Amino acid sequence: MSALQAAFDRADELGAAGRFFEAHEAVEAFWMKAEGEEKLLLQGLIQIAAGLHRFKLDPAKTDGAFYLLQRGLAKLRKAEKLLAPGSLAPLSAAVGRIRSTRKAPAALVFGLKAA
Repeated sequence: MSALQAAFDRADELGAAGRFFEAHEAVEAFWMKAEGEEKLLLQGLIQIAAGLHRFKLDPAKTDGAFYLLQRGLAKLRKAEKLLAPGSLAPLSAAVGRIRSTRKAPAALVFGLKAA
């Protein structure tokens, strides 16, 4: 298994338990060793996890959380070629639902797969 997929799997495990801050921290450990587009991809996932954590802490203050979610998605899209085809679509849809409903999810599996 690649380090990239290991980072995704760990984020999924923690996200499924609603532990977004821990997911951010776990992926950051992989990010510190990554380079190039892998680093960008992991930074995007870190920003999404941080946005979810922030939103969960204070659902009334959405601006910062939504900013992180959008920035994270933008980074993931820039490095999408490192992902398995269709891997980003479910996460992108989940972020869209979060924005439209303005509700923080109790848990979220990011679902990213390395190409």
